Amino acid sequence: MIDRRRFLAATSAFAVMRPAATALAQDKFPSHNVRIIVPFTAGGPTDVVARVISDAMAAKWSVPVIVENKPGAGTLIGTDLVAKSAPDGHTIGVVITAHVINPAVRDQMPFDTLRDLRGLTQLAEAHLVVVANASFPADDIPGLVRTARAQTEPLAYATPGAATATHMAAELLQKVADVKMLHVPYNGSANALTDVLANRVPLMFDVWHSVQQHVQEKTIKVLGVTNATRIPNAPQYACIGETYPGYEANSMFGLVVTAKTPDTLVKRLSDDLIAFVKSPVFAAKAETFGMQPVGSTPEEFDRFVAGEIGKWRTIASSANIHLN
Repeated sequence: MIDRRRFLAATSAFAVMRPAATALAQDKFPSHNVRIIVPFTAGGPTDVVARVISDAMAAKWSVPVIVENKPGAGTLIGTDLVAKSAPDGHTIGVVITAHVINPAVRDQMPFDTLRDLRGLTQLAEAHLVVVANASFPADDIPGLVRTARAQTEPLAYATPGAATATHMAAELLQKVADVKMLHVPYNGSANALTDVLANRVPLMFDVWHSVQQHVQEKTIKVLGVTNATRIPNAPQYACIGETYPGYEANSMFGLVVTAKTPDTLVKRLSDDLIAFVKSPVFAAKAETFGMQPVGSTPEEFDRFVAGEIGKWRTIASSANIHLN
């Protein structure tokens, strides 16, 4: 028969030892190489920014911080790896706006975004814009809405792909303005932009950085900005929210870890990362890709993610947007 007093003493000792062991593991961070998982192939803006962060954190933490590219399935493959990683802070994931759109448009996910992951910080955001061929009859969002309503056939607009940040931004505009337009999805921005320049499709929703040069050359024009704030280097363009209060859609970049990562370790990681995100070095690099640093706290980023999922789930449902 088990001696009850000995059993209780042993379990009490284990309960005391477990927090101590957890604290010891956290004190040893990092104990080996740290991985930053990028859900894209190498060479793009997200990958380049991740490598800037990896260099800075390698110097800070005195261990190699290795960027691993795990593309596929609309970022799900890379992020799933992070969700199922050991909760020791040695695997960090880069996420973009797909992180908050995927749960809203996909019937099946390999992980639960809110349950299985937690934020470290929102690194940055990029501005999205509505642009039109130079011959388009409207010059702003109210004019676009009037033009759309006057058409006998739905006004066509291009995006770099279905269920992207740009597509969802367009669907949100249609909802708040009570208009119906025709989505023409492309496989990437370049082909879509080519057709807008040729006036085969009159409108496009895209990242400001991608279309900036053509706007400056006056081959296309900006009708509105989807973000809540105006573009820092082009403040003359009004936000859609100035016409339709509450409208907001942006392109975000953030860092996450598996949800079981202890609070104290999350704080240590986020403190180091936020300090770098708010540095002139990161700001300069972000600016080259049209990004503005954010550096939110883990709590702020988690609230942002939850809010965005809810918003895009409503839009996806009303617009019948689903990805299998």
